[in-house]
Amino acid sequence: MSSYQHKMPIKNDCAIEKALLVISGKWKPAILSELLKRKVRLKDIQKGLPEASKRALTQQLKEMIDDGLIQKKDFDQFPKKTEYSMTPLGRKLSSVFEALTMFGDQL
Repeated sequence: MSSYQHKMPIKNDCAIEKALLVISGKWKPAILSELLKRKVRLKDIQKGLPEASKRALTQQLKEMIDDGLIQKKDFDQFPKKTEYSMTPLGRKLSSVFEALTMFGDQL
């Protein structure tokens, strides 16, 4: 069982607030946007976000795993290989991100 706790408790009476809480974070939108396109490894994410620390990225990935948006697959090989991909729940964000992209393009 994970010891991860949201900084702010999730309110069960506002679905929008719950959704924003799990997708908000400094690097989460960029990570999710990339994961909606393809499976990625941490080094791929780091390459696309060079200003993000490895620690920050791994923390945000862990939070999204704990929230059920993404999954982590470890391969039994040397050197170690880990791949991240969207879960069925996470893939439901596709239309949300498309709408956010269209909105952002109008700003």
